Amino acid sequence: MTSQATRSVSPAPSRPSGRGGGVNMAPLVAATCSGAVVAGIIAWHLNLQSIEGQIKTTRSALKKLSLAGGIPPNQEVMDYLTARQTALEQRYQSLVDRVSVPPLSGAASADPQLYFQEQLHDVQRLLERLAAARSMPVPEQLGFPKALPPSDTVPHLLVQLSLIKDVATRILEEHVRALSSFKIEDLETVKEDEGEGPLLTRLPVRVRLTSTLAQLVRLLLSLNEAVPIIETRVVRIENGSEPEQLDVELILARHLAVAAAHATSPPEEATPSTKKKRGSRKTTTPR
Repeated sequence: MTSQATRSVSPAPSRPSGRGGGVNMAPLVAATCSGAVVAGIIAWHLNLQSIEGQIKTTRSALKKLSLAGGIPPNQEVMDYLTARQTALEQRYQSLVDRVSVPPLSGAASADPQLYFQEQLHDVQRLLERLAAARSMPVPEQLGFPKALPPSDTVPHLLVQLSLIKDVATRILEEHVRALSSFKIEDLETVKEDEGEGPLLTRLPVRVRLTSTLAQLVRLLLSLNEAVPIIETRVVRIENGSEPEQLDVELILARHLAVAAAHATSPPEEATPSTKKKRGSRKTTTPR
């Protein structure tokens, strides 16, 4: 995964240092803080890439835990394969849980469209209450279409809605100057190594706000602590209309795991029928 971080803040003119004069340190402080933000984002992405790499490695190991036919293994080999598969499945699931959002509940599956509308209204009312307590306006719309969404898109929209709820709550806790808008972006597919197939579905949301540099830094640190992980894809910063205020655009994302039944199927014991078809192939065990 890659991220972009742009900074287009014009430095304030420095005052000439003369007798009894001083040096304006504002540009230096701003540049240092901005550099810290970018460095933090890069470090976070390296960590996320490491987790994705572990998911791909574990999933690949699960795929290899299958017998190609031939002579059936003895009980000792089967016990080893079963224990090995169980350990890999637990490791795989723990990594997926850190990155992806849990599957839908039974209520969401029963009537997806109605469930989405209820969740949308609940999030809107929650943000209105939080904003009113801080005397702040919030966007009237959260970036979703007004019409009922197709049922097959509800799982993705619910992930983006939960992301908006989490991010907006964190933004309002920082008492920023303004939370301007949300916009849902098109989903993206994260593939396995060598393009074998889909691994995760990335669901981004675009957020615009106005804040100070200190508030932005605290917000990014807060997003870094979220579980499931919130991926910071893009950070754009421009000078605001007032001193010390910045107009900020963020593209953030959460993920859904792609079901992979073939990756977690139990080892198959060779049967007489498979012996006839694969009699010439040797039984393999993981190294």
